[in-house]
Amino acid sequence: MSDGRRQVADQIPAAIGRYQITGSLGYGAMGAVYKAFDPLIKRTLAIKTVRLDIPRSSPQYLSFIERFQHEAQISGTLSHPGIVTLFDLGEDAGLPYFAMEFVDGRTVAEVLADGQRFKPEKVIGLVSQVAAALDYAHSRGVVHRDVKPANLILYDADKIKITDFGIAKLADADITHAGALLGTPSYMSPEQAMGEKLDGRSDIFSLGVVAFEMLSGQQPFPGPNVTSILYKLVHTDPVEPADLEMNGLVPQKWREVFSKVLAKKPEQRYQTASAFVQDLEYCLGSWFSGLGNEETASLSAVGDVVTVEIPRPVPLAIAAAPRGAAVPLLARDEEETLVLAREPSPQVNGPAPAGTTTLVLDGSPHVPSEPPPPPTLIASAEVTAVVSALGLPEAPQTQPPDHTLRSLPPLPASAPVPRGSRSPRPGVPLPLVFGGGALALVALAALGAWGLRPQEPAAPAQVAAPPPAPAEVAEPAARPATQAVATSGTLRVASEPAGARVLVDGRARGRSPLELAELEFGSYEVRVEQPGYEPERRRVELGAGTPSTELRVVLKQRAAATTGAADFVSTPAGASVSVDGKPAGQTPLRGFKLQPGKRQVEMALDGHETWSSTLDVTAGETGRVEVRLRERAPAPPVPEPVDVTRVYPNEAGQVDTLARRLKGASPSYPSGRAPRLKSGQRVSVLVRFVVTDAGDVTDVVVVESAGQPVDDVVVAAVRGWKYEPATKHGVRVKVETSFRQTFLGA
Repeated sequence: MSDGRRQVADQIPAAIGRYQITGSLGYGAMGAVYKAFDPLIKRTLAIKTVRLDIPRSSPQYLSFIERFQHEAQISGTLSHPGIVTLFDLGEDAGLPYFAMEFVDGRTVAEVLADGQRFKPEKVIGLVSQVAAALDYAHSRGVVHRDVKPANLILYDADKIKITDFGIAKLADADITHAGALLGTPSYMSPEQAMGEKLDGRSDIFSLGVVAFEMLSGQQPFPGPNVTSILYKLVHTDPVEPADLEMNGLVPQKWREVFSKVLAKKPEQRYQTASAFVQDLEYCLGSWFSGLGNEETASLSAVGDVVTVEIPRPVPLAIAAAPRGAAVPLLARDEEETLVLAREPSPQVNGPAPAGTTTLVLDGSPHVPSEPPPPPTLIASAEVTAVVSALGLPEAPQTQPPDHTLRSLPPLPASAPVPRGSRSPRPGVPLPLVFGGGALALVALAALGAWGLRPQEPAAPAQVAAPPPAPAEVAEPAARPATQAVATSGTLRVASEPAGARVLVDGRARGRSPLELAELEFGSYEVRVEQPGYEPERRRVELGAGTPSTELRVVLKQRAAATTGAADFVSTPAGASVSVDGKPAGQTPLRGFKLQPGKRQVEMALDGHETWSSTLDVTAGETGRVEVRLRERAPAPPVPEPVDVTRVYPNEAGQVDTLARRLKGASPSYPSGRAPRLKSGQRVSVLVRFVVTDAGDVTDVVVVESAGQPVDDVVVAAVRGWKYEPATKHGVRVKVETSFRQTFLGA
């Protein structure tokens, strides 16, 4: 462990808000994630903090807190088994935090980092769960914007949840601003990489990248750096893994599915994540084969000697069926054909590609085969400085970026750094943020890599000094300085007990004792609240006469609660809820009052298994019961009774397994007792008989005759055959079948 990481680990707080910290779950660019315990609800959860390097009194901090609260409110509206639930948000000593569901598992990124490969069947199941969660969020107007393996948590071996909806935004023009690049480059959609407005189809593209990586072990748009990855996202097709067939995947279906889900334009992709998963299943290969039971016999006659040769049964080819489909059994009469021949028969052998960026340099087009990586990565603050210095116009949000680079104004020797920017600290990763001119900056870096340099700035023109003013003109007298008029004041809030939550005009501002500086003059409603106490409201005025106000509040303890409550949620919704055997309503059921103690709860829905459990209710607390109901398996059909005295047809559908001949000699043509067959002449004998439950042949009857001598040899041969008995529902039964013997003359 590095010294920096050890220092962070040693600074684990004992508590954040009312939550007791019990351990660390990890650290990221935005902050830390802790395992915590809620003493009020008595449950384990996860706390995610957001690290800020902004002074609490600055307008930027207040703006961030507003956005933080708004995004948390959006995430809190999502209630789905595949999404990590957000329980609470708050601010502790200037540190914003989320309180969310604790999921005991590993991320997909951790599994892939260990070099493990997912079986294709398991990938289908996991991606299907993620797709259902994304479709649910998209139906409510919420876009995740950062679907990647690190935000997918595996638990209970075959279940998965999406986390970090905290950066999600409603797909609304007033909230979502084009020009902001949020997310991980390898899993971005092309429109996200170009800073355009996003909708749910951007998440579907990212899910396609995740599925691609889980199935193949590689990414569809690999590159050595961010610039190369972004270029391939926007301009090139995904790579095709070389070992698809080795992993049980069909290359043709792979190309069809991933070329659609990873299409550059959103309207050409799958419009729902579930539609992508349905086609993804067809990437799995299936092969089936079957055997038939047909015999062919040939006779070769030399003089008066007849030789019978019976080859092995020839397999009957059956067309490939989809995986899991039943292969039909073919029922037919057994048949043999003998060919009489005097001699053996001879055997027969038998210009620039589309999508390339064109650079116009000094009036001559230049087409690079592949954009080289930039010589350096530019931090966000430095990028802003370069854009300001170049004076690049800001493109309208609805206009696509221009991929043709033309002559640019010379870069000044010293570009001013915009106000509020910071230099990157050593060892700390910077977030990747591109504005409206993101692609122009990438292309500008490419110009430097190709050896192109901006023109030298022209020497400044000499400006003549102005002539001196006439002596008779006197300078005007200096005006007296005026003192700035104050327009903001300070509000101090204290409470007994301390630590109460303070809201100003409905917006949470922190916990008491609290000092709010630079509040504009005006009237404010202050609300002070604390669990277990009655909230207090006060109206305060800040103005030129009272620029500083101190508010002290003594909270009254709330009367002890005598009942508890619970929220009941089921998937699918509409389940009937009963508590202690009494009907309570249908899901979703919110704030249902319950007496303290242990309560027996049941949820029932037609076509699903009934769920039941014991709920421990505490007075004054509200719990949450969320259940995914399992579909009830259809009752198996009652088999008809087997009549052991009945003779069943030896056909599929009449019996479960057909009677099959195990041994017995084939009939021989009675040359001495029957007329010799001429070339092309044939005779046939068809017999019908019963195979007993012991496998013996009885009741042989000639249906088509070829004469007494020929009939006799066929009947005698059939009576000596031994069969594997047919079965029905596991019971051996008698069956009737037939056999045809054909003799051909040569």
